[in-house]
Amino acid sequence: MLEHAHPVRAVRFLSPVLAVACVAVLLGESGEADARARRRRSGCPAGMVRVEAFCIDRFEAPNRKGARPLAMQSADDAAAWCEAHRKRLCTEDEWRGACESDEHRAYPYGAEHVDGRCNDDKPWRQVDEQVLGRWPASDAQAHAKELYQGAPSGSRRRCVSKGGVYDLTGNVEEWVVRTREHPSDWPYLLAGCYWSGCYGGGKPTCRSTNSAHGPEFRFYETGFRCCRDAGTGTQK
Repeated sequence: MLEHAHPVRAVRFLSPVLAVACVAVLLGESGEADARARRRRSGCPAGMVRVEAFCIDRFEAPNRKGARPLAMQSADDAAAWCEAHRKRLCTEDEWRGACESDEHRAYPYGAEHVDGRCNDDKPWRQVDEQVLGRWPASDAQAHAKELYQGAPSGSRRRCVSKGGVYDLTGNVEEWVVRTREHPSDWPYLLAGCYWSGCYGGGKPTCRSTNSAHGPEFRFYETGFRCCRDAGTGTQK
């Protein structure tokens, strides 16, 4: 009788569909276990990449592949968001290190700029700063939406650093904590320029910065990503 069959022999009575499903479950469990093991070795949570002694978000906030990067964010907003997610805002040195890698690349993907590789060539759109200054009023939100040209995180598959961090140059301009000398002494600055390149017409590089604004400044293209110190134990 089937109900008394040896468990190993009983497998031969599974339908092909059910057998495939069982294999998929086993493979899925194996994949999850491998992912957990990688996180333990790296000391970084899921969604972050280890660079030297720190972890950095793989994508711009909200750090989800395919999501629209947050914009109209001030440095204060960025620091608070990262803290709420048990992280912190990246320092200028960390951000640059993740972008350049140990090869000191000019661009996250290499030494030379490649047209279309990153979202850094969108046409500039006329901005009404007076309207944006009324944020978060409805007309300011509508105008910011009109101006937004960010690409979904990770959609430019080749705009990636050696370590696997996406969209470091172009897309949204990212707030970081200042750690180097600049013309102004604000505690934060913006790195990587944005989807229309850099102010003045240059292409965004790993060393492109804008130090002209205070921590309360927000604009239609200002975003961020988070960092944290790398751990040594199991990361959730």
